[in-house]
Amino acid sequence: MIVLDTRFLIAHTFPPTEEDRDAILRFLKKHGKENFLIPTIVISEFLRVAGRRIGKETAKVRIGAWLSSSRVSAFDLDRETAEMAGELALDHQVPIADAIIVSVARKVNGIVATDDEHFRKLGVRVTWYKR
Repeated sequence: MIVLDTRFLIAHTFPPTEEDRDAILRFLKKHGKENFLIPTIVISEFLRVAGRRIGKETAKVRIGAWLSSSRVSAFDLDRETAEMAGELALDHQVPIADAIIVSVARKVNGIVATDDEHFRKLGVRVTWYKR
């Protein structure tokens, strides 16, 4: 299971270069048989960031396209995961969104698709399209 961080969805939506676009497509092809999970906090962050660039409705369409795939699902924050995230944020002084994403990854034994170093410091496995 690959847990998608907001950074991955933003890079996918707005690849910085053609090389990045190609690398993202290779990454998705390489992981073509795996399932992807998008924590609901990532949906919120994506709508905030992407909505500024492409508008709220278009950002909703983009996230909806991801979630319409049979291999992609949203992870709603439950109490156990919320408590785990709160403890991580308190103990490690990291943004709450990152703590939630790490907690989701731990709960599903997943790998986070991100280039944010907070995740490595919190001991979760990470992958990125440039690696």
